[in-house]
Amino acid sequence: MDNSKLYPVGRALAGVLFVVSGIGKVLGFAGVAAWMNGAGIPAAGLLLVLTILLEVGGGLALVTGFQARVAALALALFLVPVTLIFHGFWHADAAEFQNQLNHFLKNVAILGAMLTIASVEAARQTAGRRGARVLRGQPA
Repeated sequence: MDNSKLYPVGRALAGVLFVVSGIGKVLGFAGVAAWMNGAGIPAAGLLLVLTILLEVGGGLALVTGFQARVAALALALFLVPVTLIFHGFWHADAAEFQNQLNHFLKNVAILGAMLTIASVEAARQTAGRRGARVLRGQPA
């Protein structure tokens, strides 16, 4: 399979992760809000609504490719505090240590994917602008 065909598939699969996560938060809104409150998050209900909008909207942007660079960067920024606050394995007791470490590393890997997507999308935008200039008879 041509590598150029693999990238949109990978980007879409990464997006599905966020769409499913956002929908799960909608379906379990009260429980997630209570969990966030328990973690000391102020205005948990409002932040949860914003989280849902970011996850579903950003995920759909990745799936469709529309504004994928902006979505990937926003999701990358979102992942940093979420990972540090909710998956701090260094604070976990012995029973939860491995679980939290796994979630932490999973989020770090997803963060890497978001940075990669943002980088590829930036390169694609640059190449697109360069190609458009060539088509108009301007130097690349």
